Amino acid sequence: MSSSPLYTRHHPFYSAVKERYSLTRPGSKKDTQHVVLDLTGSDISYEVGDCVGILPVNPPEYVEKTLEAFGTKGDQLLTFRQEPEKISFRHLLENYLNLSSIPKKLIEMIAAHHPQLNELLDHTHKQELKQFQSEREVWDFLYEHRLPEPDPQSLVDILQPLLPRFYSIASHQPSVGNEIHLTVAHLHYLTLGYNRYGVCTHYLCALAPINDWSVPLYLQPHKGFTLTDNPETDIIMIGPGTGIAPYRGFMQKRVWREDSGRSWLFFGEWHADTEFYYEDFWKPLEQEGKLRISTAFSRDQEHKIYVHHRMLEHADELYRWIENGAVIYVCGDAVHMAKDVEATLLTILTEKGHMKPANAAEYLKLLRHEKRYLRDVY
Repeated sequence: MSSSPLYTRHHPFYSAVKERYSLTRPGSKKDTQHVVLDLTGSDISYEVGDCVGILPVNPPEYVEKTLEAFGTKGDQLLTFRQEPEKISFRHLLENYLNLSSIPKKLIEMIAAHHPQLNELLDHTHKQELKQFQSEREVWDFLYEHRLPEPDPQSLVDILQPLLPRFYSIASHQPSVGNEIHLTVAHLHYLTLGYNRYGVCTHYLCALAPINDWSVPLYLQPHKGFTLTDNPETDIIMIGPGTGIAPYRGFMQKRVWREDSGRSWLFFGEWHADTEFYYEDFWKPLEQEGKLRISTAFSRDQEHKIYVHHRMLEHADELYRWIENGAVIYVCGDAVHMAKDVEATLLTILTEKGHMKPANAAEYLKLLRHEKRYLRDVY
């Protein structure tokens, strides 16, 4: 397993965005980008399957609006958690504080001056409170509910810290050199008439200047989710959406070391014409006989088709691959996709392996133990 003791969350390497471009084609309602980070001079060594932690900064407009709500330029020096030195209010808003999430404690503090909020805080209104928090960010909540004497230190003490975000690495280092490649879905949405952004995705896809050594990062080594050492082993890669990222690195490595094992990719997204990420990488591999691809573009037909539906369509062959020793990888959404994929695997084992449900569950448990069923879900 790879590791890098050189850099941590508290001592990151400052990288630069070397290149970024859209993986979605014109007409797509999504904005998924390929982001290349420069590792020159870092001595960072990574393996396929590793993740990178990015320490984002808040969008400047969020910072300015929060300062405006407080009626200040932000030059007050304040204490923050365990930091030994005082830090300016502005710098804390830029780099240390989560401005997207409104803690309940902040609402409680503001309710002392705006009693109408107390109803929202009543235990019988949990859903209403959740919706209220999801539609707003700190700045517009403060705009709506002005404080007579706003105290920046009180806000700093209540807000949650701005945490690192983790991304699967979409490259194999010997194939790309001193670079880390990422597959980033630029999150943006509209609530209450304002455009909102995912803090780190917006940072990587829009805010971080090209070739500016200002992107703090550190390596998070994989915990087993990596390419098998045996070049003859067959692999089954299941990864809709940005879950495809690590498999790009897997296949770069398989090509680089000239693996003889078969590779089968299950990929899904909305539309084949606009969201087939890295199609120009996968298709030549397919034409050369180095990769088999099964795609599920959910909105290209009237009824939704997802990766687990494609798995069922190929149940006989999938079962033969598994029985032949293939390693199964699943990457992406934990809430729906990973559960659907696991249920489908159990169905395939039950029907094609003629197993009872309990025996199929035990078989899958054995595959986990043998590191032949690996998941990186979030």
